Amino acid sequence: MKKLIKERIKRTSLYNRFIGIEATQREILKGLIFNSTITDSEWLRYKNFSPGGAAVDFGFLYTMYRVLNSMKPRSIVEFGLGQSSKMVHQYAHYFHVDAVTYEHDSDWMSFFNEGRDGEYDITVCLTELETIEYKGYETLTYKDIDKKLAGKKFDFVLVDGPFGSPHYSRSQIVGIAKDNLKERFCILIDDTERVGEKEIIQEIVDVLESNHIDYFKHTYISSKNHTLICSADMKFLTSL
Repeated sequence: MKKLIKERIKRTSLYNRFIGIEATQREILKGLIFNSTITDSEWLRYKNFSPGGAAVDFGFLYTMYRVLNSMKPRSIVEFGLGQSSKMVHQYAHYFHVDAVTYEHDSDWMSFFNEGRDGEYDITVCLTELETIEYKGYETLTYKDIDKKLAGKKFDFVLVDGPFGSPHYSRSQIVGIAKDNLKERFCILIDDTERVGEKEIIQEIVDVLESNHIDYFKHTYISSKNHTLICSADMKFLTSL
């Protein structure tokens, strides 16, 4: 029995190593594709991105760039200040569109601003986190975010914050799906290989379907997963 258990552990370890190598290869390929894609970009002048770790990966940045460049959104909200913010706010500066990033960590904001390049402003709203109960589970969200966004409509929503919760992670996006989406929209959510993010995606889908809103959904895989949900007229964004 012990021998059998050891053999199973060994096989599991080898499988996990294989999965890790495969994810790394996908990320390297996405990095090459991303850097090639943005080489001649007129609006993305500063290209010093540092993806990986807790940040978004190259796969997310590539999808995000393609959405911005193809969809040309006019009103953007982002949750979580990071590598993606460099791209969002360069786009907003160049095309003179509205963009706001919500972040809870003032120390991170200071560190981020000290290390970034660019002749463009990043509009960040410092917003503390709170723990709420959602369908019987505790989950982190931004305090009073529904009040901060009241009456506002967005066509591009980026979700990489707050920290992930075991269940119904980043639940603020459900309220946005209910009240803050334009008819033409795209939602991009990071870390969707995790249970909490999968659950919240289903909540978004339920909201859209209950409101009879046609949509398309696709999950892209790199070193991590990210999921794109868009209005039916933006279907091409699910095949980037």
